[in-house]
Amino acid sequence: MYLSKTSILAGLNCAKHLYLMLKHPELAIAKESPLAEAGIAVGKKAREEFSNGVLVNRFQRDEDAFAESRKFLDDESTAAIFEAGFRFQDTEVFVDILQRAESGWNLIEVKSATSVKDDYIDDAAIQYHVLTSAGIVINRVELMHLNRDFEYQGNGDYRGLFIRQDITERVTAHVSFIRDEIVHIRRAISNGEPVRHVAGHCKTPYVCEFKSWCEKQDGEYPVGWLPNAAVVIRQLHDNGIYDIRDIPVEMLNSETHLKVRRVTIQGQPELAPDAAEILQALSYPRYYLDFESINFAIPIWPGTRPTQQHPFQWSCHVQTNDGKITHMEFLDVSGNDPRREFAESLIHACGSQGTVIVYNQTFEKGIIKNLAAAYDDLSEALLAINRRVFDLLPVMKQYYYHPAMKGSWSIKSVLTCLLPELRYSDLGEVQDGLMAQSAYLQIINGKLTKEKREALTADMLAYCKLDTYAMLAIVEKVCNR
Repeated sequence: MYLSKTSILAGLNCAKHLYLMLKHPELAIAKESPLAEAGIAVGKKAREEFSNGVLVNRFQRDEDAFAESRKFLDDESTAAIFEAGFRFQDTEVFVDILQRAESGWNLIEVKSATSVKDDYIDDAAIQYHVLTSAGIVINRVELMHLNRDFEYQGNGDYRGLFIRQDITERVTAHVSFIRDEIVHIRRAISNGEPVRHVAGHCKTPYVCEFKSWCEKQDGEYPVGWLPNAAVVIRQLHDNGIYDIRDIPVEMLNSETHLKVRRVTIQGQPELAPDAAEILQALSYPRYYLDFESINFAIPIWPGTRPTQQHPFQWSCHVQTNDGKITHMEFLDVSGNDPRREFAESLIHACGSQGTVIVYNQTFEKGIIKNLAAAYDDLSEALLAINRRVFDLLPVMKQYYYHPAMKGSWSIKSVLTCLLPELRYSDLGEVQDGLMAQSAYLQIINGKLTKEKREALTADMLAYCKLDTYAMLAIVEKVCNR
């Protein structure tokens, strides 16, 4: 059985992850992410930088991709090979770009990020190990990533979009480690499911699709749920403690961790009266505000940069001191740059006084700050909104916890426990932020039927509306409890 580059990278992070990928893929709970589509688009755009290049169809049926790669390798008229496949012993890789050089090849790994990350060195080192072991001479290893300072001017001109960074020294110094780790990983998964407990690695570099399975094995309340607790979790595991209810109180110092332990053992939610005092003091009118945004690895609108956040939707529930509640919303799915209309409508909706309530202010305030920088004539009004922002998240994190929140104070977790009658699961095809991004991309691509487009648009509006109503309902529940 061959190990792919993807499976080796998974194994480097967690051998149990790799074992489950290979032996029990049915246990995975994974969601499609717009990031995957972005990676494909960036790979295609990167190929345009190379003339006389050929693409290996790694999924073709009539010819072996590895044999075809060798054929192109031997053809001196081929200046570059895209998706070339190589095998050595029990490992196989497909290389984004192999560029013919004077006495060998340049191995080029393409990423949709804007800088070099440590795990990219692992990625390139695996490829270098396989290719050089298979007899391919590699002169240089590069990471081809997006240029964060590139600003698209329009007309399909993407010159300057990519930066090619030499990582040869880092990769070659890392190869022996990778070679040893491949042997170790093979050995680790050869005797059944490896033992590994839920901890920070389950969410890095992304949430593992087998996390739910591993949580069940660690107990009803795994210590891996403790937030921001990498060192503590490791100490607990080292002492054979896997369930929050089994943690000796003297092993915890953080007030948050102590609260999670206390509430979990008691089996009852805890809501301190201080939360109501803080929320009751918020001035009216109250504007409960939430944004949805998208970032394009390859910018599509003039004046925008790679991976820049572009807001396309907002929802706002407005509550006055007489108890009256109104709702306003904005959604642009035209495919045109929505930012200015988004900003103008937001200014109109939020008025000039009262509290603007959000959940995790870093996102909304960041979006508003970027809009203010983009539009000088709207800057003062936008930044005035930021000065009125109140973040509900820290209040809930400090004063509320329910055993079923699993160490998370996301608005979905809090709402499910505090107001179980309001459920995101009752919504249509859009039930979280990633689904909203996916729906937006599907709509602006222009390939949907009118009926499907209208249905997805309605689902996007319903989702964002629930986000802002959820904040209002949480505040009301806390204040009137």
